[in-house]
Amino acid sequence: MQKINILGVELTDHPLKESLALTESYSQGGVCSTVLYVTTPMLMLAGSDAEEKRWIEEMDLTLCGEADILKAAGIESVGRLYEVENLVFLKEFLRRMEQADKKIYLLADSEKELALLENELTAFRPGLSIVGYSLLTAETQNIEEIINKINDIAPAAVISRLPAGLQERSMSEAKPLVNAKVWLGISRDMILDGTKKTVHRRILSEIYKRIFRRRINRFSDNNRKE
Repeated sequence: MQKINILGVELTDHPLKESLALTESYSQGGVCSTVLYVTTPMLMLAGSDAEEKRWIEEMDLTLCGEADILKAAGIESVGRLYEVENLVFLKEFLRRMEQADKKIYLLADSEKELALLENELTAFRPGLSIVGYSLLTAETQNIEEIINKINDIAPAAVISRLPAGLQERSMSEAKPLVNAKVWLGISRDMILDGTKKTVHRRILSEIYKRIFRRRINRFSDNNRKE
């Protein structure tokens, strides 16, 4: 485990085995624990948004969703880069959920995103026990109803893929009220199946990478001047 600071946001990078062990310990606890995949667009937002920064730093466990985050922190381990680039944590987490036949509840902000999330997760593990679904948007007025639905089922895990800001806020604020062991937030910026990444998404991803690198360089320069 090591502490890293990216654009002023404090993160903790855990090796794969530590992350899985922590998540396993959460499944034995009595309260919901939050596990969040962090991406470069989220960190750029958090660099200028105090609330977003606070929400990210309040998570029980953060996971790097892109190898560029590790590289920006000076972590060049081939093994760690491989784990991040190949979503090894997510695949192993889902394998364990399937093996134990644990219930999963899905959250997204549209029917299309909900179907995509389910299809991508079950492509990894076809036997997942997905038992509930809800739509959560910035305009949602029925958050209490969604929480009640989740609590009626009492799943082992909630897995969400929501827009940046909405996801982190929802996880932070609803955590004390949700009857689940783990809430895993997957960033909308992440493509779980790389073979289905459209040309548009590839171009957008490259643009974000370039902007992120410039921000990192500028942040480092400013800190050196101080």
